[in-house]
Amino acid sequence: MMRPSLPPAVLLCSLLLTTHACADWPMFRADAMRSGAAHDEQIGGLEIAWSAELGGSVESSPAVVGERVFVGNSLGSVFALSSADGSVLWRAQTGGAVQSSPALDGGLVVVGSVDGFLYALDAATGEQRWCYRTRGPVISSPAIVDGSVLFGSMDGRLYCLRLETGELIWRSDHGAAIQGAPAVAGEAVLYGDDDAKMRGLRLSDGSLLWESQGSGKVVAAPVVAENIALFALMGPSALRPPKLDYLIAVRPETGERVWALNEAYSIFGTPVIAGGRVFFATVEGYISKTVFRAADLATGVQAWEAVMPGVVDSSPAAIGGPTGFDAALTGVTICAGCHDGRLYLLDAAGGRIVDTQPLAPKIYSSPAVTGGRIYIGANDGRLYCLRAPA
Repeated sequence: MMRPSLPPAVLLCSLLLTTHACADWPMFRADAMRSGAAHDEQIGGLEIAWSAELGGSVESSPAVVGERVFVGNSLGSVFALSSADGSVLWRAQTGGAVQSSPALDGGLVVVGSVDGFLYALDAATGEQRWCYRTRGPVISSPAIVDGSVLFGSMDGRLYCLRLETGELIWRSDHGAAIQGAPAVAGEAVLYGDDDAKMRGLRLSDGSLLWESQGSGKVVAAPVVAENIALFALMGPSALRPPKLDYLIAVRPETGERVWALNEAYSIFGTPVIAGGRVFFATVEGYISKTVFRAADLATGVQAWEAVMPGVVDSSPAAIGGPTGFDAALTGVTICAGCHDGRLYLLDAAGGRIVDTQPLAPKIYSSPAVTGGRIYIGANDGRLYCLRAPA
């Protein structure tokens, strides 16, 4: 069967780049470095443009390419929707819940399922092109780099497959379950596992570059910027949880520690970096007090904090502003979902809540930001599209 031709926007926005160079958001956190940044966007307020009823809870985070939005749900379905109005263009079925977030390139949508498979679907039709079986649930979100697909499994392995065929290129087998998505920085593939091991593997063959031991678990994807990789860790839920290095900054190629923050906190979502600062939400053990924080990327010194009304395990996105250590944060907002069912915009300079929009009982999904809109799933079974008020 001849592969359908791709729209020009898809051809131009190749995922071979480690950072997205156009308006698309083609994988979890926008790119393989898991930047979560939409520097060319400006969204200063929130209103619902549309919502689409998809049935099961939407914990998967959407990907957006061209005029289509791709996302999965707890009933094992993968959807392609129109970004204009949320109408369903196609629906494909897997054998388990889809918490993994889709990644797109070369006319394919790749996404993991709790049934233990990674699926490759035709982006135009939803037809299955291939699938690859692992020995555990796949909730890790894939990254696509140089024609290869990288993802983890709860079987403790990190896999590298050929995108076009699903053929195994290499796999690592270092132990504990992998929940978070891998990140790619140059020749280093970075990830963490349920034993709080943080690793860098060589992209070409999967050989171990470095390994470092933390405490608790690593359930979030690393994020890379300015030759720093950040690993967020989750501690035990207890009335008096122990202190641990809950946010660790390392050199991506060597694993050398730059700094670490130590307290009785957990981080569930991947931090976001903008203007030389890192933004993240901490949860304090059994009490579940959640505080949004900003810290200096070079040193880890805290810049501000803001108490949130509920747990935040949605990975935040940065909207607006230039890149680089010395970039001004004027007009930059941080966007994140919360367990109180609201989507929040916070001022990156000082932590003030700019706007909030109630959506659903709870939000686990992470936002995708492109084309002046924010796309995010919720546990009421809907995918939401928000924009700034007219």
